Formats: sequence, C-alpha cells, structure tokens
Amino acid sequence: MKRVFIYGMGLLIITSFCLSIVIAQPQKMILNNIKVFEKKERPPVLFPHELHMEGDLSCTDCHHKYENGKNILDEDELEEGNSKIKCSNCHADFGVIAINLRDAFHQQCMSCHRKKKKEGKKTGPILCGQCHPWK
Repeated sequence: MKRVFIYGMGLLIITSFCLSIVIAQPQKMILNNIKVFEKKERPPVLFPHELHMEGDLSCTDCHHKYENGKNILDEDELEEGNSKIKCSNCHADFGVIAINLRDAFHQQCMSCHRKKKKEGKKTGPILCGQCHPWK
C-alpha cells in the first residue's frame, strides 16, 4: 500500500511539473517589437504558439542559441518572462549579429512552412498577407 502511494505521488509530481511547463506558455503571441520595427510596412503577426506546440516540432526547432554551429539551448530556459529567450535579445537590428530580427522571423518561419509544404504536410502561411493581414 505504501509503495502504491509513493508511486502515485511521484506520478502526480511529474504530471504537475510537465503541465506547468505547457500552461506557462502563452496561447497566442503578437510579434511586434516596437524598437526594431519602427517603420512597419505591414501589421504585426499574431503567432499561434499553441498550434506549433501541438505539432511534430520540438522547442529547439524554433528556439535556439548557437555555438560553433550547434544549438546548445537548454530547454529549461524557455520560461515565460525570461527576456533572454526572446528573439529580439539576439536578433535586434544593431548590426552586431548575423541576421536582424525581421529576417530571422522570415527565415525561421517561412523556411519551415515551405519545407513542410514540400513534404506534403499541413503547414502555415508563406505569403506576406497571410501572416500580416490588413484588418
């Protein structure tokens, strides 16, 4: 009886931990960095984070921190409110990084969507107006 209780408590703790990680993520995000995108040509993107979490992607397919060509990101860093995980933390348009924020978003999102489309899988938008719809 004691063993069943211990296993049950262990399962409850693990489930609670995993659930807290999933619940901590916002369902939809607005990709609109005012500092970087001062002169916007199109409206901001409403990014459905939950759709990407439900798919066959892992967190590190999108979130990354490269060193020597390898993604060394620790997924434990992916907590809501952690400013270090924001794309703009590394991809702000300061001329110091390899790719600016706008290009990073376009490259990351559109290349994945095009790849999935080529594989015949359900995918997201690839045209400007599909991500940046005028209201």
